[in-house]
Amino acid sequence: MLRLATAFSGIGAIEHALYRLGIDHKIVFASDNDKYVKETFFANHDIDENRWIDLVQDVDGKKYKNKVDLLVGGSPCQSFSMVGKRAGFKDPRGNLFFEFARLIDETQPKAFIFENVKGLLSHDSGKTWKIIAKTFDDLGYNYYPEVLNAKNYGIPQNRERLFVVGFRNKKKKFCFPEPINLKITLQDLLEDNPDSKYYLGDKGKKFVSDEKNLKKRYTQINGEIALCQKRNQQFNWHGDFICEPAGKVDKKYFLSKKTA
Repeated sequence: MLRLATAFSGIGAIEHALYRLGIDHKIVFASDNDKYVKETFFANHDIDENRWIDLVQDVDGKKYKNKVDLLVGGSPCQSFSMVGKRAGFKDPRGNLFFEFARLIDETQPKAFIFENVKGLLSHDSGKTWKIIAKTFDDLGYNYYPEVLNAKNYGIPQNRERLFVVGFRNKKKKFCFPEPINLKITLQDLLEDNPDSKYYLGDKGKKFVSDEKNLKKRYTQINGEIALCQKRNQQFNWHGDFICEPAGKVDKKYFLSKKTA
């Protein structure tokens, strides 16, 4: 059984992935500071209060030394993302990376996976990544960084993320999986009859269909692969949209057979 620990756990993406892959695993501990995230995590995964810690700073990794096979975490990305102010380590959220590094040092997992935005590599002209890489070096792990795009692994979204996979055993060799052909499109995942409240009014339609916004890839109409958000959303008009035939009427306005 794989002994899994996660920091910045969210709703448990890696836990769900292991479940879908049929990999028998036990959650050693998980950590996140959002009460709604915790509620969702508990509803979907085998965990109890004794194995949940709200703040990553409060996780005593020494308690779990040599009791973790795989440690997974993606510290907050806003400090390094192209979308944000890119304050890096000057932003308290950026410094949370060092909490993840501390947990590697204290728990000594057999392997770890660190995930963050692609912009981490270029932040501060690459100086930020040099600090992170040196930190992994100092921990004594053999690690492999790679930028992967969701659209190359079965998900119709253009979403690039940096993954760093590390191993305590320095003789361990690792290769990232080869890309696979995308078999589904964005439309395959959308509801057929969304509520009328999700339809744009005239002002929204004008913004979405503006040639300037389409060219800059702020918006997309009838795309097969979803955009990755490039700017902070304004009125939820940035992103992907589907154009339906003019004159579509919500079903609630249809006459019943009795009155037709």
